[in-house]
Amino acid sequence: MKVKKKFLLFLFISTLSLHSNALKPSFEEIKVMPSSYAKDYYSWRLIKEKKTTKKQAIKAYSWAKRKGAKLRKAIRKKVGYVPRTKGTIKRVKDPKNFIISPALAVKKSLKSRKRLYKKIQAQGKYSDVLKVFATKKPFENLKLVSPKTQAYILNSISSKYRKKYFNHTFSSEQLRELSNEKQFNKTIHKIVTTPKLQKAKKSLVFDSAINGLNFEGNFLLAMNAVEFSKINHAINFLTMARTKTTHRTKHDQVDFWLYLLTDYQGFLEPIANSTQVSIYSLRANDILNKPYPSVVTPLLDKKEIKDFNISNPIDWEKIKLKMKEKPKEINQLAENYKSAETVGVYSYLKEKASKYTIPYYPMPYPRAMEGFTKERKAILYAIARQESRFIPASVSPSYALGMMQIMPFLIKHLSKERNEKMDLNKMFNPYVAISYADQHMDYLDKWLYHPLFTAYAYNGGIGFTKKRVLKTKHLFKKGKYEPYLSMELIDYVESREYGKKVLTNYVIYLNLLGKETKLSPLLNILKYPSRTDRFRK
Repeated sequence: MKVKKKFLLFLFISTLSLHSNALKPSFEEIKVMPSSYAKDYYSWRLIKEKKTTKKQAIKAYSWAKRKGAKLRKAIRKKVGYVPRTKGTIKRVKDPKNFIISPALAVKKSLKSRKRLYKKIQAQGKYSDVLKVFATKKPFENLKLVSPKTQAYILNSISSKYRKKYFNHTFSSEQLRELSNEKQFNKTIHKIVTTPKLQKAKKSLVFDSAINGLNFEGNFLLAMNAVEFSKINHAINFLTMARTKTTHRTKHDQVDFWLYLLTDYQGFLEPIANSTQVSIYSLRANDILNKPYPSVVTPLLDKKEIKDFNISNPIDWEKIKLKMKEKPKEINQLAENYKSAETVGVYSYLKEKASKYTIPYYPMPYPRAMEGFTKERKAILYAIARQESRFIPASVSPSYALGMMQIMPFLIKHLSKERNEKMDLNKMFNPYVAISYADQHMDYLDKWLYHPLFTAYAYNGGIGFTKKRVLKTKHLFKKGKYEPYLSMELIDYVESREYGKKVLTNYVIYLNLLGKETKLSPLLNILKYPSRTDRFRK
């Protein structure tokens, strides 16, 4: 880190002296906190402390809203086991059904599966799972079980096993039955986003006047049809997808693809005038030579907000409770936080009050970014808006912390690079969060030269971006519908949508920072690997 940045960080933290005290609540203080991921985070930290008794740890574990992997690991280390949660409803099992998961079944040898299947049959029992796997050709036996069980099996096996034994053609009858099964939406995702399942993928290009699939299932079937140049099938699935949702952004997504497939510009007008800013609305405006939609960037005066600490996650939880208690008064609630220091909270509330029809793009804490390029400021703002909506005290279910939502393991790594001691709670200080995110961005910039790929890496990790996005042969290649098709086929849904939203934010913020920018050139650059990343030529 540059000396100037270090000095500025010290200065900014000093100016936040009222807010920068790391909250280290006691057992009794955590006990009365409202149920939230923030409470889970503090419970997790409490359990890990040496002075916490086993009795206290078990009690703190019982408070958790979400008993995730980190929390389970901490309590197991503390007391030697994971306590059973009270109130868990036991499912009534069919005593004649031998329960074994597909994932466990395939770990056994074929000989063992056959022997086990014969054994339970001799006992007068049955197993839908073993009926499928007690054979050399499990795909053929799929037809012998219910559509629900078929989807369950297809979703539960490993990707490697699916490629080896289930890359086969589904029959028309199977597809007719499966297309009305809720779990089949997940199956479609697993098949369509896996290029090595070509036979299975090709069979998913089928005629269906109506189906019971959701938006995601129908949309991915449309993308799959596009891959096989079956445009009429794609249009059919897109038309069905549009009827499965009321979300404006998803309507824009479908209409943009209908434009791509038909070249009919009539689809673009509604997208260009959409209340939702997205890559689809920006691209539509580019094609129609229209200006981008206006956004709100509040410029607020400094004002002390009483009884509120921007670095305290519980104070933020209390605001969320107020929103739930009085949803019709959110607009008035926003006025209580109309200050430069709490512009993130103010903008969040105002946008929510408008039911997200008025896009807010605040630019808080500008002094934390003094000396940064406009591109660096834009990507940090773009990510912060997507990660936390600029709420400094945000805590995710997996304990990503602060405005920039940095994971504890990464905080530890970055602080080690700085050779400084870092308590995780300091990440709730927005100036610290920006500084650490900027440091992480320095690393990402060594490998990635495009904001879309930077977004993927920030969300899913550099390894994910390299192996499952850039080093595959089916994504970001030359083609009539690129890069749009690749952007829709990222196999990790969260990163897929995250990338599109951050790219949108990046373009908006560059314009707000005074650098006139269009989305289209950024999309065109994706055709040239040498200009987007260091992993490809």
